[in-house]
Amino acid sequence: FAWIFTFIIFLLFGNQVVVERCFPKYQGDFETNYRKGDSYLFRTSEVENVQKEWMKVTGNVFSIYKGKSSFSCNEKVALMIQHDQDVVKAGDCLNLVSPLDLISNKGNPGEFDAKLYWLSRGIRHMAFVGKGEYLKGGNELSFWKKWVLDSREYLANILAKNLDGQELALAQALILGERSLLEADTTKAFGNSGAMHVLAVSGLHIGIILQILLFLLQGLSKVLSRKQALVIALLIIWIYTFVSGMSASVLRSTFMFSVLAISQLWGKNYQPVNNLFFTGFVLLLMNPFLIFDIGFQLSFAAMLGIFWFYRPISKWIFVPNKWMRKVWEGTAVGFAAQVTTLPLTLYYFHQFPNYFVLTNIGLMLSTGTILGLGMVVFIFSWLKWLTKIAIVLLSFSLYFSLQFVYFIDGLPGAVASGYEISSWMLVVLYLIITAIYLFRNHNYKLKLVLGGAVMLILIFYVVDRFDRMNHSEICFFNHNKATFLIKKQDHIYCFYDAPPSNLKKIQFMVESYRKLYPGEISYFSMCDKDWMIKSKGLNLKVEKLKERITVRFQKKIYHVLKKESESQDNEKGVEIRMPWIDSKKSKGFDLKNHAVRFVIS
Repeated sequence: FAWIFTFIIFLLFGNQVVVERCFPKYQGDFETNYRKGDSYLFRTSEVENVQKEWMKVTGNVFSIYKGKSSFSCNEKVALMIQHDQDVVKAGDCLNLVSPLDLISNKGNPGEFDAKLYWLSRGIRHMAFVGKGEYLKGGNELSFWKKWVLDSREYLANILAKNLDGQELALAQALILGERSLLEADTTKAFGNSGAMHVLAVSGLHIGIILQILLFLLQGLSKVLSRKQALVIALLIIWIYTFVSGMSASVLRSTFMFSVLAISQLWGKNYQPVNNLFFTGFVLLLMNPFLIFDIGFQLSFAAMLGIFWFYRPISKWIFVPNKWMRKVWEGTAVGFAAQVTTLPLTLYYFHQFPNYFVLTNIGLMLSTGTILGLGMVVFIFSWLKWLTKIAIVLLSFSLYFSLQFVYFIDGLPGAVASGYEISSWMLVVLYLIITAIYLFRNHNYKLKLVLGGAVMLILIFYVVDRFDRMNHSEICFFNHNKATFLIKKQDHIYCFYDAPPSNLKKIQFMVESYRKLYPGEISYFSMCDKDWMIKSKGLNLKVEKLKERITVRFQKKIYHVLKKESESQDNEKGVEIRMPWIDSKKSKGFDLKNHAVRFVIS
């Protein structure tokens, strides 16, 4: 019963950590004392997207002020601060009155679960802060945190002096894990081509950097022993982990390599899968909320796939040529990782990159080259001639990587979208994958049953995707600007009550919809004109009035109310009220908590 007792102890420990994160000690004080309009003191802990219009800042509210009274609390919150000349830094103390609202999802199709994401980080409230809407006090950053941030800034400045544009953005993302400079189109291209994992500092990067460090330290073999060189390399890797932001995938990789190195130093047998699960156990013991981190899930699934399926897949084809064999082995690694990450990819992103194998082959060499040259630039920045050579080669490698990803993204059918997997089906898929591994050497009949189950599931989702592609409906979004779309089979007509300059925000929301219901999108701004479309079996008229937007479609009328209308002369039709309308009417539909959708024939 020892293992049962141990399991219960750790389960209770994890439960206690979860309770403290979701329901902190001072939460009651915050909920009781804070009201919108109160001023509060906020201390920043992390600052992201410094180069963009809105900075994402997380930290703690530690005092609330009501007139001459003040109340202590310790509530972790998130702020979106509009960029100002006076940039907010980690450790800054800010005095604000911007209202803190509970984070909630809008309920639009395909949207990211922001509420769960922030809750997993212990954050339940968020505020939007405009330019100059805060007073900055002192800075209370610890020496260690300041050293980490200064080191990261120093390395980022070295890259910024020698690179620019999206080449600089890609270099910072690959080498330092800083993705704030990447444009939306670049990030989208990496996702569609199956190269998103390259943008996240992960096991691939840590492994490459470790090999580079060991290679460089070999030159000091007369001074350092092999064990000493390994210890120094691991120390540098851990410093790099802190500087790059300590993401879940980096922590997993660094910890795994550390356990591997310690096993080798002690002369112990090394079991990769045991190492992987031990790493997961330790990291989840420190922070159980990592289990909700998508990067953590994908990272572990990829490594498990490589450990389980790489060798069987690599044996499918024998390649006599040494260099071509290396290419095939790298491809086999990509296939193995894809086996165990595919269910998660479809579950979270609802799409599959069809050319992921080609992408992995093309980026196999350039990723290692970029990391190696980046290390050379950092270590030998004082040697100008060597730095110039390294920068030229680095710039070429970055340019090649970007153009290659854009090329793959531009190929016909680069990405297949329209997949929606439920939570229970996700569990079923992983049970089948586990069974395939465990019973890989069993009799033919069992393999046939597992293969049949896989084929049935694939057929089901192919048919389901076809139905989604040909699905027709009208959808009114829960958004601060009146936005709706009409999906008529494979075409989507999106109308939005905003100038074309605001199109990017609308596109982000509609692209999430399209991942579930694929189709070609056309956008129409209702800011200055009405619309009438008669084509491809579509009979549509959109009129923008002062208090409402009227949509006449397929002999039906929909009124999108921007304010509560008392007029009795409105045409009869379906009423949809914008989120800010607080109506007690029983008729009509509210957009306050979710989108409103109607299936059409």
